[in-house]
Amino acid sequence: MHRPVAVHAWEDIVFAHWRRDPASLARLVPRGTRPDVVDGSAWVGLTAYVFRETAVPPFPPSRRLGSMTEVTIEIPTVDTRGRHGIVYRTVDTGHVPAIVAANTLLGVPYTFSHVRATRRGDTLDHRSVRHPARAAHPVRWARELVRARQPSPPRPRPRHDAVVRVTAGEVVDTPLAAALTTRAGIHARHLAQTLFWQRQHAPLTVRAARLERLEGDLPDAVGLPGLFDREPDSLLVVDATTVRYAWGEVVR
Repeated sequence: MHRPVAVHAWEDIVFAHWRRDPASLARLVPRGTRPDVVDGSAWVGLTAYVFRETAVPPFPPSRRLGSMTEVTIEIPTVDTRGRHGIVYRTVDTGHVPAIVAANTLLGVPYTFSHVRATRRGDTLDHRSVRHPARAAHPVRWARELVRARQPSPPRPRPRHDAVVRVTAGEVVDTPLAAALTTRAGIHARHLAQTLFWQRQHAPLTVRAARLERLEGDLPDAVGLPGLFDREPDSLLVVDATTVRYAWGEVVR
């Protein structure tokens, strides 16, 4: 790996994955990549986690710079050089500087949402609520907020959300768990090119999890309707890790 340009401390990580036919996902990944077939299937994942701090070497870690929660919909991918990564269909977060930087510099589709995470013992709860009208038309939304204080409130606006609650159990150490939770980087479309941003972390301690709640229509907004209609085929938790990113390379 090249010298890291960002180091993130992640906590309370939930990995939910569903099996899919590779052909059904081919149009959703960038040129030079294809859906990664693991254990006989392509996969779609929901991953949710908390950033506790971020470091940009050589500066020390800062909670103010990197404290946020993210909820993602992603597809494991492999490129023409055999590098196993992921493609984010969305990264929902309320951290505006991260949204601007990721979209502008990295080509990663960060989207403004109200996101929060809680933990009680081994039970982790992540939720995201996205208000498309508010993000696209902030001035018009503010005017409607004022009108809402009048006797006739505005019509309900569309929203996309995701809620996942799991309870972590025993440690699991299988090739499938490792393949779904450990990816070498991010494949992203940026300025008419497909880039690969390197990612690295220490070996993960992965735990199986029991699903307590899963609902929302966030997958519908990113071209994966009905994803939450059934329980995940794989549900895993990682309590914490430190993730290092390096500058990307052009795939195609």
